[in-house]
Amino acid sequence: MKTSELTKRISGPSSKAWAIGDRAFKLIEEGKDIIHLGIGDPDFDTPEPIVNAIGSALGNGKTHYSPLAGEMKLREKIAVHANSLYGDGVESEHIAVLPGAQAALFSSFLCISGCDDEVIILEPTYATYPAVIQASGAKLITIVLDRATDYQINLSEIKAAITKKTRAILINSPCNPSGVIFSQQDLNDLAKLCKQNDIWLVSDEVYWSLTYEKKHYSAYSQRETRSNVIVVNSLSKSHAMSGWRIGWVIAPPVIIDALTDLSQAQYFGVNQFVQLAAVKALMDDQSPKKFQNIFKARRDAFLSKLDKSTILRYTKPQGGMFVLIDVSSTGLDGEAFAEQLLDDEGVAVVPGFGFGPSMKDTIRLGFLADTPKLEEAADRLVRFAASLAS
Repeated sequence: MKTSELTKRISGPSSKAWAIGDRAFKLIEEGKDIIHLGIGDPDFDTPEPIVNAIGSALGNGKTHYSPLAGEMKLREKIAVHANSLYGDGVESEHIAVLPGAQAALFSSFLCISGCDDEVIILEPTYATYPAVIQASGAKLITIVLDRATDYQINLSEIKAAITKKTRAILINSPCNPSGVIFSQQDLNDLAKLCKQNDIWLVSDEVYWSLTYEKKHYSAYSQRETRSNVIVVNSLSKSHAMSGWRIGWVIAPPVIIDALTDLSQAQYFGVNQFVQLAAVKALMDDQSPKKFQNIFKARRDAFLSKLDKSTILRYTKPQGGMFVLIDVSSTGLDGEAFAEQLLDDEGVAVVPGFGFGPSMKDTIRLGFLADTPKLEEAADRLVRFAASLAS
């Protein structure tokens, strides 16, 4: 029996980026000494007060359908949180709750783009973005960012790529996989460009809490261009709640209404008890700071060890939980390097091809273990790269 064209649009090369990580999990189950640094899942437990909140919600019978746009109590709390990040003006009517940021992105593009439309993405790009966009029938237009400028926005190239078919631009800051943080000025200019051309700017900000030398900046902070900006966010990284599947969209009411209609057709709301636990999470401003400090310390410890290599090159991540490493001097591309690294040294990373064709000679490594394990992984990585060059 045949499948739909949709299955082809969501199964491109990037969808295979996690294969090495899956093999690593099997090796771990077999008892092998594997340091898994591939999947972007914080290795912390969800803070206890949040866990207790879900128990309380269940005990109070919060196991029914929720409002399609989300529990009002949660939407109001998200608005308070958003106003602390972006300034005043965010109300509950600007918010829709969805089962995770991934669903929020997928749903948003179903609501804003379609066949024959074009969506601009910046490369390196997160591995799921092509499928998210192409599911709607839209065509990807890729702007390759320059490593020499630390993968910062190139406004002139973006401007040149805009056509009458352009429907949206998708950005991610702090960025997965590069760790770059776009400047407030660049984001403001990009938002103005979108408004001038009547296109959407979709801003994935799930790493908002993991910033180091710089602050988190957002195009949504510029009030006069908010009518063209859609923000996607979640609690997965800030509160170690990746498995809870809770995210949201901040957007003009026309988008929120469309997402609400889609929710009715697709999943009929997000479970009540998780939403009420999310309210508790948004009252906790200490855990994000704690996790931020831990990831910064891990980053610094890992990179200090990695600096012993004369072969591997990287751009120091300003945010997020990953580092993108150029392995081209070893003579292997990222996929071959990652496969052999797992076999020879027991370290699992993600090959760069999943982040766009220009990233084929890179690997992405996450700060997803305690500092001693990360330092051991760095030693193994440096040793492996040296063995290839000898």
